[in-house]
Amino acid sequence: MKSQVVVVVLAVAGVLASAFTAYRFAAYAMSDQVELSCGPEHGNRSYCVYHRTTPGLLATEYQIHVGIAPNRGLFYDIPYPAGDVAATWNPDTGLVTITMPGTELTIAEAEYRDR
Repeated sequence: MKSQVVVVVLAVAGVLASAFTAYRFAAYAMSDQVELSCGPEHGNRSYCVYHRTTPGLLATEYQIHVGIAPNRGLFYDIPYPAGDVAATWNPDTGLVTITMPGTELTIAEAEYRDR
């Protein structure tokens, strides 16, 4: 009897894990990504700021990516949609400033630059 309960519990856990994985893949596929701004080139690389919106069951997730590609670089979770976010680059210092309602995030070139 105990072994049957264990088997049922493991089966339910497996089904729930599979459903959660399928949900995460579907949410990623439905996500929307936009390029907010690109900075000056460093050698043969151009760094950009990307904003990703991913729908969720309880809340929508927003992320900022700073790097040479949308899936490579620094990732920040933020509470604002793309329309409320702006990015500016300082070509002299390499600083990128991400402006959001009521706050700013300034990132030094040493933090986002690929080595």
